[in-house]
Parts: sequence; structure tokens; C-alpha cells
Amino acid sequence: MASGAAATAQQQEDWLLAGWERSQYDDKPGPSLGVIINPDRVVVVTGVSSGIGAAIARALAKRGCHVFGSVRKAEDAEALAAELGDFFSPLVFDVTDPKAIPAAAKEVRSRTKGRTLLGLVNNAGMHVGQSPLAHTPLEHIRRQMEVNVVGQVAVTQAFLPLLGMDASLQGKPGCVVNMSSIYGSYALPFSGPYSASKAALNLLSEALRRELRPFGIRVVILKPGPIRTGIWEGGLNNVTCFEGPYERALAKLRRFAEREWSNPAWFLPPEAVGERVWKALSAGAPAASYVVTPDWPKNWLAPTWLPTRLIDRAICARFGLLRPKARAGDRAPKAD
Repeated sequence: MASGAAATAQQQEDWLLAGWERSQYDDKPGPSLGVIINPDRVVVVTGVSSGIGAAIARALAKRGCHVFGSVRKAEDAEALAAELGDFFSPLVFDVTDPKAIPAAAKEVRSRTKGRTLLGLVNNAGMHVGQSPLAHTPLEHIRRQMEVNVVGQVAVTQAFLPLLGMDASLQGKPGCVVNMSSIYGSYALPFSGPYSASKAALNLLSEALRRELRPFGIRVVILKPGPIRTGIWEGGLNNVTCFEGPYERALAKLRRFAEREWSNPAWFLPPEAVGERVWKALSAGAPAASYVVTPDWPKNWLAPTWLPTRLIDRAICARFGLLRPKARAGDRAPKAD
């Protein structure tokens, strides 16, 4: 009996994958755009215009999921819609727009016809650039938090009923995947606002995971490291340099960015994150968080496990932020 059910599930998986491959390579026209083939595999993903979001959409479509992907402008979804065909429907909204988000949730509800979502992937985010906190404009910090923290909560609130909080819907409770970063667990110099936004998202996700346990809705934190995407390129290239005590350190950071951006070993491709998102959504009991990073010992293990004083010194040395040794004449006088 169990083996028969497993075989049926495998046949369905094979059929869905074959359908996706046909939509990729078959010249014959398929069903109209937006047909939900499997109502048990519907996922909302924010920020799919490029990078990690687009990779997530592809990874899910390959598994037969129907992806509702959010973009800020309709034309940003054209390439992905052409590529994924029936497995993709665009949603046009900004995660900071309080009116557009509920409208998008209403549209998804009308299309899913009384069924729950498999998942919500809060991927949309931004990086305001790199500068010392002492000189970062406050409006940049507010913008960083509005997009990376408040926007994620707003989207989650709108879609929670479709994930299983609405008891009238049919289907299993879904899963929320929040896109954080390894830099939400430790902070590098000159990226304070970005790290703060991801740290806030981590703790909000922890609270949400516990609050949603009675409903069976799972919450997973994904923590990518360096991934070759536009947000990383923008953050590395948008380094505010100016005269003053940080001039040498920021110049060193800019040289580091130029060197490492051309180093393929320093980044993982976005597809690595897409595969891990599928793992989180398809697992019956996913881990509370997943780390996806190259050079795991250096990028994750050392900064999160070694003594803080040791890590501070290593990071400051790397960024040229060690305090110069005091000269003999500069030492404070001894107390009487």
C-alpha cells in the first residue's frame, strides 16, 4: 500500500517535471499562462526579477510548483514568464506599498480556489551601500529597515491566512522562508544597516516560528553568504569614500571588492540558494535555519564560534581598522 502511494507520487513528480521540460523546449503552444497544474504546489516568492529570486522561481518550477513571483514593474517579469510559462504568474507590487500587498494576496486567493499555499518566500531586499555608521544618512538606515524588515512582515501578514491560518482552506499548512544573510549573525565594518536589518529579520522569524506552531505553519531562516547577484555587486561597488579617518580603510575595501568580484571561488551561484529553498519547502520537518555560503569555515564557523576579541582583531586587520600603536610620548601619565 505504502509502496503504491510512493510510486504514484513519483509518477506525478515525473509528469510535472516532464511538463516543465516541455514548456522549456517544445515549440507547440501549451496551456494559457498561469494555469495551476498542481494546486498543492503553489508558492509565492517576492523579488523574482533577477538574482536569487529568479533562481528560486526556476528551482521551484522545475519541481512542478506554480510560482507567484513579485516584481515592482510588470516588464521585470517578462523574461521569467516567457521562460517558465504555465509555472509562473507575476504579481506587481512593492514590499513597502501597504495597499498593493493585500491586493496581491487577494489575487492569489482567487486563483488558488480555497487551497493553502505550499510556501511564502520573502526574498525581496536591498543593500543601501557601504559607509561608516558615523556618516551614514539616517534616511538610508530607515530605507534599509523599511524594505528588509517592515516589508517582510507586511507581506507575511497578508499571506498568512493562505498558509493555513484560515481554517476554512483545504490543504496542509505551508512554510515561510525568510531570506536573511550570514551577515545577520555577525557584522562587517561599513555594512551596519544591512546587517542590522538581517539580524532583526532573524529574531522576528524566531518569534514567528513559535507563534505559528499551533497552526502547523513552519518558518525557516535562510542565511546566504556571498552569492553572485546584483545586490552583492551593488553593495560592493557602492562604497562611499571621503576624506577623513576612514579614507584608507574604504579605499582598501574598494580594492578588495574589485578583486573579489572577479574571483569565482569567492561566490556561490544563485542556484545554490534556489535548491536550498526547495529543500526547506519540501521537508516535513525543516531545520530552523540553513546556511548557504562558500568557504564555510571562514565565512561562518570562525566568525560565529571563535572568541569575539579574536574575530574583532582579524576583521579590523583585514579592513585596515587596527588602532595605531601609541608612541612613547603619547602614553597617558601614570596616576599619582
